[in-house]
Amino acid sequence: MGYLLDNCRFGRLTSEIINQCQPYTCSKNADIDSFFHDHTQDNYRDYRLEMMGTTHCFFTDEKDNTTQPKMVCAFSLSNSSLRTDILPKNRRNRLNRSIPNAKRRFQYPAILIGELCVFDGFGHKTFGYNIADEMMNLIKTIAIDPDNNSSSRYLIVDALNSPEVIEYYKRNGFEFLFASDEEELEHLRSGHSSDMQNCRTRLMFFDLVVLNQQMH
Repeated sequence: MGYLLDNCRFGRLTSEIINQCQPYTCSKNADIDSFFHDHTQDNYRDYRLEMMGTTHCFFTDEKDNTTQPKMVCAFSLSNSSLRTDILPKNRRNRLNRSIPNAKRRFQYPAILIGELCVFDGFGHKTFGYNIADEMMNLIKTIAIDPDNNSSSRYLIVDALNSPEVIEYYKRNGFEFLFASDEEELEHLRSGHSSDMQNCRTRLMFFDLVVLNQQMH
């Protein structure tokens, strides 16, 4: 099945889970690393208490109970929307093309991927598995779960604008909402002076209807 499903337990990130796991870190990004720990403000716990979203994690299932579990990866999800009214006409038309005329809106229900991390020791290939890609596949499965109380058409993410991060989301089927950095700066981030010289992040989306159709 995969490393996460075969070797790990899944749950909402809590102090109890953190305390039972070995110390863990994400050395590639200090801000993301701090989000998944108890010792910082503006972390996963504040995110939950303010009802901004939920944070989930996978940690190793040590069946013999002789070794502390290891934190493998974690991610946060929250309700959001994909707005078409902020898009240039050609991009809006392209997005709407796959949606019947009667169902087209100025915004569509979406799930926002907030913080996402594979912790040190589990990056790239782990025992022949790509943990990051497995995690994204499971996020997609959660998003289209028929037992959820609501439905969302899209997964969206404000991805760090770096080659490694962008390639990861593209490899997992995400597309840019705007055609270029310049277009995104003009139409989405014009009021944010810190972003005017460069696009620090890029808004990307994945159309969940493709997976939903495969299930039916």
